[in-house]
Amino acid sequence: MSVIVGIHAVKHALNNAEESGHTIDELLVEKGKNHPRINELIHLAKKSGIRFSFVPKEVLQRHAAGVPHQGVVARLPGQESAMSVSLDDWLNSLDMNQAPLVLLLDQVTDPHNLGACIRTAEAAGCVGVIVPKDNAADLQSPVVAKSACGALSRLPVIRVTNLKRAIERLQQQGFWTIGLAGEAQDSIYALKMDGALAVVMGSEGKGMRRLVRETCDQLVKIPMAGTVESLNVSVATGVTLFEVCRQRAMAASGAL
Repeated sequence: MSVIVGIHAVKHALNNAEESGHTIDELLVEKGKNHPRINELIHLAKKSGIRFSFVPKEVLQRHAAGVPHQGVVARLPGQESAMSVSLDDWLNSLDMNQAPLVLLLDQVTDPHNLGACIRTAEAAGCVGVIVPKDNAADLQSPVVAKSACGALSRLPVIRVTNLKRAIERLQQQGFWTIGLAGEAQDSIYALKMDGALAVVMGSEGKGMRRLVRETCDQLVKIPMAGTVESLNVSVATGVTLFEVCRQRAMAASGAL
């Protein structure tokens, strides 16, 4: 059973539960803990018909697996459906006329980075995130859930066996795929990023694998004014996705 840990992340999940009615199975609250923000979570749980229990601190620590829990843990009923949908089923559900934006993460192994990337993708309006099943951070990790800050319950995260084939399937569907690579010649600021777009980010240390890089339609880079060679993957994801958002907002207003 997966969990969401921490007051802020749990609140996001509870607010979503008001709409879906089935996101959270049980809210666990530290016995004797009295805080206005925790009381608000209990109120939200009651309002949504979600059961809650007061448990010893040791129980929360066991569920949180070392993640600071702030006195509250939400238990989810098994694997979330957004994580188990097949790539084809998900693609068939998309409206390609709406210029969907997708994020692909190639072997991001740090759970903080994975969660932060998913959170950023949701904030930028992505319709989904695609990650490999192997050699990537565990989506069920409390660290991922906390870093994602509720985005896991609102954004489909599709796990695939082969990321290269997933990119090819996206291309068949009509997506233009761009990969972020420091050695690329083109800047993200010079690229017109309209239409159905898939953004591929590499791992923290090595970047995209060779076959993944070669499968992308185009490689682009984030220009660096300083002396550092690269950005943290979650920061680079934010810079890239919100450049897409900026361009699309400008185009919608007629300024681009």
